Amino acid sequence: MASRALAAVRIVTKTGIIGGSVYLAYDQGLLGDGEQSCKVLNKVSVAVPEALDQWSKYFEVELPELPKTNVPVAEYWNSGIESIVSFLSNAPTKLNEYTETGWQYIKKMTSSTE
Repeated sequence: MASRALAAVRIVTKTGIIGGSVYLAYDQGLLGDGEQSCKVLNKVSVAVPEALDQWSKYFEVELPELPKTNVPVAEYWNSGIESIVSFLSNAPTKLNEYTETGWQYIKKMTSSTE
């Protein structure tokens, strides 16, 4: 009985965390267009180092220095989404081409054995 209650608490906790994360991302504009996402990204890139500094002082822990990158993250923010959408839009055509190529290969192999 206790294990079922513990499992239910785990599911409710995980669902709450995931739902809260999605809501926060939507509320902050991360799921909007590219301009909104870039604004949020710039805001986060300023806020996170400050928050880490405050927490490290509060807990008296020294954190390692974050590596500096020369990659403009804001330019690549939506490139993953664009790649996925491109893949999904080309998938039926490619699947048809691969099926046709496979069918021709099977025909060729079966006709050469006769």
